[in-house]
Amino acid sequence: MRKGLRVFALLGKAAPSGLIPFPREGAGQSWAVTAEYGCLRLELLAGDEEYTGLKLLLPASGDYAYGVSGVSESSELVRAVFGLLPAELEELVAVLGRGGFPVISRSPTAAQCSISGMLIPAGWPHLVLSNSTAYRGVVSVETFVKILVSSLPQGQLGTRFPGLQETIRHMIKLSISRVPGIPCHPEIFNLVPAEKPLMK
Repeated sequence: MRKGLRVFALLGKAAPSGLIPFPREGAGQSWAVTAEYGCLRLELLAGDEEYTGLKLLLPASGDYAYGVSGVSESSELVRAVFGLLPAELEELVAVLGRGGFPVISRSPTAAQCSISGMLIPAGWPHLVLSNSTAYRGVVSVETFVKILVSSLPQGQLGTRFPGLQETIRHMIKLSISRVPGIPCHPEIFNLVPAEKPLMK
């Protein structure tokens, strides 16, 4: 969707039962789960947002690529929605994991970030920190980026891995971006009215 210069993804309508598709007549004034700069937020739409006709491409089983369909060579649009390009996220994970964990993953059902508690919608890319069932940490890309950026001075990633300089620049931009709405925790869905949206 587009509103002025802002471009963001509309993932679904927030309802007490969880994330549901919007009706055919459109979003209107309602609570929605949106994605912008890799941040998933619960946001009250004003009804004046413009549909772009573009669609999200989420990872499929065995393939962790994601993007936005309908635009050729638009890496900035993919970054505007997901935060990082698939190649940037893969490079970051490969360097940090060195063949082990973390790994990029997706889930056929909604999951919850083990660190922030935020909702990770079905099909949305996230990271898995361990293959042990006792320590299996599922982490949203947003949380992963925030942790890495906050540890940059101590971890010296830029110095240790000079090839990551450009990806680190994008991660820093993500961490200072102001995204509308509130973090999308599953518990918040219970507070969303079934019919009438709350006042701003």
